Amino acid sequence: MFLDITDLIKKKTDEKEFSLEINRDMLKRDDFEVKLISPLIVKGKATLDGEDIIVKGSIETSIKSFCARCLKSVDYPLNINFEERFSKKQGEDIYPMLEDRIDLEDMIVDNVILSYPLKVLCKEDCKGLCPECGLDLNEGQCDCLKDVIDPRLEALKSFFKGE
Repeated sequence: MFLDITDLIKKKTDEKEFSLEINRDMLKRDDFEVKLISPLIVKGKATLDGEDIIVKGSIETSIKSFCARCLKSVDYPLNINFEERFSKKQGEDIYPMLEDRIDLEDMIVDNVILSYPLKVLCKEDCKGLCPECGLDLNEGQCDCLKDVIDPRLEALKSFFKGE
């Protein structure tokens, strides 16, 4: 996923627009792994800022995830806006720049990781699973007792009765 920046470096142009479609099944980094169900569409423009390159744009894709409450499979769209700096100098939050091109892969994966939702829901009012029998409460009610208190916490039940 390289972007040729020769014209920017030689100052033949002020900006370079680009559009990439990346077909992959997965994005991985260390312990992070996400299944993609549509291509990664990366659009943007690169501009010269002194000796650095500023890349602004967007990433669009859909990921396969699971509802945090009922564990159903969910297709979740991601629309990410980004602005990143590429430079020959080392630094925090700066991606490396090669002589005449920049590698967008690390930047794309970083932005997907940072934009990944903490909790994906199949629908906003998902009722989840019964903690006793495991029935999907979106499909119906179960006969489990709802007011069962953990015996270790039973003493706390009377704590607020005096108020």
